[in-house]
Amino acid sequence: MNSHSVSAMSAGLLAVIFAACSSSEARLPNSSDTGGVPGAPAAGASAVGTTVPAATSGSGGVVASSGRGGATAGTSGVGGSGGSPSTSTVVAGMSGSSAGTGGAAAASGSAGTGGASAGTSGTEPALVTGSCETLPEVTDYTKAGPFDAKMFSNVGPGNNYTMYRPDTSLGKDGFKHPIATWGNGIATTPDEYQKLLSHIASHGFVIIACNDTQAERACLNAGMDWLVMQDAESGPLRGKLDTTREATIGYSWGGGAAIDTANRPNVKTTLSLHGMPPRETDAWSAMHAPLMLTTSTGDNFVTASGYVTPNYDNSKVQTFYGTLENASAGHLYIADSNSAICIGAVLGDTFGTCGDAKQEQGPAVAWLRLWVCGDQNAKSYFYGDDCTLCKSPWLKPQRKMWP
Repeated sequence: MNSHSVSAMSAGLLAVIFAACSSSEARLPNSSDTGGVPGAPAAGASAVGTTVPAATSGSGGVVASSGRGGATAGTSGVGGSGGSPSTSTVVAGMSGSSAGTGGAAAASGSAGTGGASAGTSGTEPALVTGSCETLPEVTDYTKAGPFDAKMFSNVGPGNNYTMYRPDTSLGKDGFKHPIATWGNGIATTPDEYQKLLSHIASHGFVIIACNDTQAERACLNAGMDWLVMQDAESGPLRGKLDTTREATIGYSWGGGAAIDTANRPNVKTTLSLHGMPPRETDAWSAMHAPLMLTTSTGDNFVTASGYVTPNYDNSKVQTFYGTLENASAGHLYIADSNSAICIGAVLGDTFGTCGDAKQEQGPAVAWLRLWVCGDQNAKSYFYGDDCTLCKSPWLKPQRKMWP
């Protein structure tokens, strides 16, 4: 897909959303609205939430420290003070259950014909020595992890970012947290993905999320650069980040931006949820770390055949492509069910209903823990013919450059 087609779809999406809002006498709130979607958050703005408790199950044991691929925490980056967050909000991070099979597959579903056969170009995720060696093991990736999770508003360059990270458990037992950057879908902001992002943060990740409603590589990259600097600056993150272990994550339009940002040298993996194509002309050739793509049979807007499958075909790195068989999981499935973009039946026919990414939270965490921290237990989600994402409610995955 060329850049003109992508831009045309972007314009079309915005037109559909705002036309629907106008016809229903609804509107997308601005930063002055209670509970609205801030375009550029004003200082002092905050939301109300609840604490995400650290999980008590699955905390025994640690990831084996032997093996290859380890790296000690870096202190890269110097610069001016990034400042401390002006506001913070504790958010609920309870993950959804993966139970249920959802609806029947849509005709446009992209059920694969099976992964590529074992080859020499794929790699096994290495056991990590260094920052992730103290990450507690878990047996259920759909449940909240061992860290509490908190959302911080108005942080980063120009106060144009939202951060999700552990709070009182930050740096617990000397743990150095891997870092990630996030890109939203069009017309949304990071506070509309609290269920998914707080779930990831509860597993030890510090996420810097661009507040732009049409996030591009420049914003995701600047946020990550700022986050790297915080490990060396005075503040709560000082000495508590593993800046050698990065991940890029995004949804819809932001999924394309996550692929665009994957050329950073310390990126260990990229996760694109129901993602659009990248906009950078050299994005595919510049990628160097494994990629996970997801879609659903109910996504009739960023369709599998029109967008996600071409991403899979264009990928030149080890890739896992999972399709959720759930006809009710439309394009807005990743957004929080109570977010501003979820205006019910007005957009339902085109975009579906918001679903908290309920059945995609577990796979997202498993993928990130596997490739960033070398969590060998997470391999069961993706490897073998009997993998978790090889069974209902998932269709048979597609895998390329797979060992």
